[in-house]
Amino acid sequence: MIINIKLYVINGRDDKYLEMIRRIIKDIMNELGLSNHIIRFVSVKISRDYLDIIRGMLLGGEGPAEFIPIINELREYKVFDLPALIINDRKIIEGYKSNPTEIKHLILNFINEITT
Repeated sequence: MIINIKLYVINGRDDKYLEMIRRIIKDIMNELGLSNHIIRFVSVKISRDYLDIIRGMLLGGEGPAEFIPIINELREYKVFDLPALIINDRKIIEGYKSNPTEIKHLILNFINEITT
């Protein structure tokens, strides 16, 4: 069982939120005795400079070819607002910063779902 967690954030604006998520994941791994190979965490930082272009492309507009991979990822998860938390290819949170208790609860619930 591997749990893939991906967090899409706006670079600079969501740095503290990113660190909070990292701490929560580390705490959960310690509490449950999980190894580092069980939970894979990836953060994707999107520059504020390109945010309007990316939003436009998500809504069908044109933009630089180098943005196509991130646009395809965001469309795959149906993400249109940031921050967004994805766990095992399922969008859990989008468009708001949850508090630590809610994040921990959501991740633990997801772990319980896939292990029972």
